[in-house]
Amino acid sequence: MTPAHRIGYLASTGLFVVGSAYIAVVAYGISRAGFDDPIVDPTLAVMESLTLLSAPFIVAVMASIYETASRDRKVFGVMALVFAGIMAGLTSAVHFVTLTAGRQTGFTVLEWPSTLYAVELLAWNAFLGLSLLCAALVFVGPGIRAVARWSLGVAGALSLLGTVGPIVGDMALQRIGMLGYGVGLPVAAWVLSRFFRRNEDR
Repeated sequence: MTPAHRIGYLASTGLFVVGSAYIAVVAYGISRAGFDDPIVDPTLAVMESLTLLSAPFIVAVMASIYETASRDRKVFGVMALVFAGIMAGLTSAVHFVTLTAGRQTGFTVLEWPSTLYAVELLAWNAFLGLSLLCAALVFVGPGIRAVARWSLGVAGALSLLGTVGPIVGDMALQRIGMLGYGVGLPVAAWVLSRFFRRNEDR
């Protein structure tokens, strides 16, 4: 297994584990707060910590996809990596603020409408969506490559569609994006872990 495949396998597996844990924590939070009331600490703090943890995994996965891409597909790989880097920087900044200064000052960050919440949605809906769609274009052919292409593409498209919510001010529409990065991303991560595990060459 090459270093790129090894890092890709470890990062995608880690992303799948973190994503699955996030789903479980969100489900627990909703069971306690319901759909109408916001999830609060300590559940919210766990969710934000998992989000911070997921950011470097996403960058590592995209770096591995770029490194293992064929020569004529590397342009899509580098675009996926750049978009992932922007996404990771934005969401990390938002959640570092919420976990530190936000809690110490009583400033609620992740309630709509909120400037920092808009930044968070820009990260996860727009830039992650673009990253996933570009990553999907790296994978050509049948088998596990086709499954990776479709899982990344669907997750990316749903994430991008979620931007409609904050743009029109209807956050119910943003739940489309949640399906993309909340459910589609862990699924795509699991598929990618299988791809990297098989140690396929270009």
